Amino acid sequence: MNTSKIIFLFLAASISFPALAFGYTPDTVVVHAVSFDDPSPEGWGASYHKTIEFPKSENQWGKIIMVQWLKCDSTTKADQYMCGEWDYIWDTYLKIPKGDTTEIFSIGSFVTPYGKRLWLGGQRGWQWTYDVTDYAPLLHGKLDITTGNNQELLDLKFLFIEGMPERDVISVQNIYPYGEHTYGQLADDSVLSKRELVLDKEAKGFRLKARISGHGHAGPRNCCEWDSKTHTYYLDDEALYRWNVWKDCGNNPIYPQGGTWPFDRAGWCPGTKVDEYEFELTPKVTPGDTISFDYGIEYYTNNGERDGTFRMSHQLFSYGAPNANNDASIIDIINPTDKDQYSRFNPSLELPRVIIKNSGANPLKNLIFTYGLKNKQKSVYQWHGNLSFLETEEVFLPLPDWTGMKENPAFVVEIKKPNGVADENELNNHLETNLKIPLELPEKFVVELKTNNLGRPLENKMRISNMLGERVFFSDNFEDDTTYRFQQHLAKGAWEFAFTDDLEDGISIHWWNRNSAPEQVGIAGSIIFYSMDGDELYRFQSDFGQELRLQFFVGKLP
Repeated sequence: MNTSKIIFLFLAASISFPALAFGYTPDTVVVHAVSFDDPSPEGWGASYHKTIEFPKSENQWGKIIMVQWLKCDSTTKADQYMCGEWDYIWDTYLKIPKGDTTEIFSIGSFVTPYGKRLWLGGQRGWQWTYDVTDYAPLLHGKLDITTGNNQELLDLKFLFIEGMPERDVISVQNIYPYGEHTYGQLADDSVLSKRELVLDKEAKGFRLKARISGHGHAGPRNCCEWDSKTHTYYLDDEALYRWNVWKDCGNNPIYPQGGTWPFDRAGWCPGTKVDEYEFELTPKVTPGDTISFDYGIEYYTNNGERDGTFRMSHQLFSYGAPNANNDASIIDIINPTDKDQYSRFNPSLELPRVIIKNSGANPLKNLIFTYGLKNKQKSVYQWHGNLSFLETEEVFLPLPDWTGMKENPAFVVEIKKPNGVADENELNNHLETNLKIPLELPEKFVVELKTNNLGRPLENKMRISNMLGERVFFSDNFEDDTTYRFQQHLAKGAWEFAFTDDLEDGISIHWWNRNSAPEQVGIAGSIIFYSMDGDELYRFQSDFGQELRLQFFVGKLP
């Protein structure tokens, strides 16, 4: 492990998160907890165990980002594959001293992808980021940390970015100990029962965070991995927040994988972070009060499903008042970017899409965007809306000038003048990202579709449209085991090809039926772009899940 200080602008090229306004260069402390050079842990389900020296507690951090890289390698110890064959869950745990013992805090959960035949970014690996700013009261001094497993090699860093947070975090509390429980135990209330919480009288705000994942194959609906259940928080015996734990996996950015990766699951997908559910408690309580708090789940049917399990943490965060009245943040760039998380939406030539957040106490009603290719003429856009404190919104920006993209593949966004006044925290007003260069195609080319069978081609639709969404080609109602060749003649400019599958299982064979129903395995289809002379221009993966999207440019990029 090593700790170093670097200039934040240096990091921005490879990691996209709230950065700094032009002219500011705050230091960022980097804590390198695990590296690719560390030996893969030995034993089934083994994790990395490290003692880490985090920064001192008196520092103020605008953001703390945990950056996780995984890559396939022959030195992994899980099995014979470069990336472990199966999807396994692991958490990043902090062991916090508490008297003569320690208390375990989970700060992030992750499920590994199916590793068979997996491409995980090659030698570069694949990146995930976690915003762990709320754990600032814990992340200081010398701590024992447990993380990862031996399915892939792991590189884990913590980036401590100097600056003013949205509100100071006073404390973090486990409402219940982190654990794994059967559905029956949870529904029968034999675990995670009602308890009293004493709210910090000095705090000005409170937030609940749940991290829940379902596992097991119990009962007719294979609970609890494959079954959506309703979860509830109760305050003084009244239902306060109710939500379903369920995640859409059909557009998982890591594909193809060697397993049933496209199918939706309870709070996770193979190769993703476990979903977190956050609920602002501030307007419901009074600082200093003692509240009755309880967690509940919908009751089970007596069909065996009670034996399925859930892994979960439930935490309470206490805060000071908002540190600014007028503060807008740019949280992320969805497109254009080369960030792994958004690879399904990139390369992109369409309207830039970004996420903004109101980080100030006053409602955010207007904002000015300046954006475009780095070192090029910028576009300006005036946004209007109504975001309350901590509320976010995806914003589609008008098309900028993409001229010079190949020579200058970087995109920048800056925001200013929230509510028409100076931003009180300029360090979260700027983001920069590298972008992917779109494929260049000739004006005339052929789209060849070879369908699969067993009636599955009826699930598919194909279209080509311009960047305004205007469709110039569409086809569906495909027949089994048939080859279609669609000749295209498009004008110079930006276009998008899309191919969808209603059941989100792509056009590959259904290999998971090979033992239980071999007659349902079927054949695989394919989609290939060819030149008019028959040369292959682009080949798509058949095991794509829900949708294929490709934005391309006819002619030479300007």
